[in-house]
Amino acid sequence: MKEGRHVILCVDDDQDFLDVLRAILEAHGYLMEEALSAEAGIRKYKETQPDLIILDLMMEEIDSGTGFVKEL
Repeated sequence: MKEGRHVILCVDDDQDFLDVLRAILEAHGYLMEEALSAEAGIRKYKETQPDLIILDLMMEEIDSGTGFVKEL
C-alpha cells in the first residue's frame, strides 16, 4: 500500500492497453505502476513491492511473461 491505496503493477508491451487499464484502476481508487517489458517489470517490482501484479504472458519477446514469473 502507498498513500492508503493498494498498488497494482501492470506489465504489458501494449501502451494503449496500459492506458485503459490505468483509467479503470485509478477510477476505482487503486494506484497503478506500469512496465512495458518483463525486465522493466522486475525493476519496478523491486522498487514498488506492489500488492498485485497484472501480467501479459504473451509479450513480443519469447517467454518474457513466464520468465518474469520465474524471476519472482
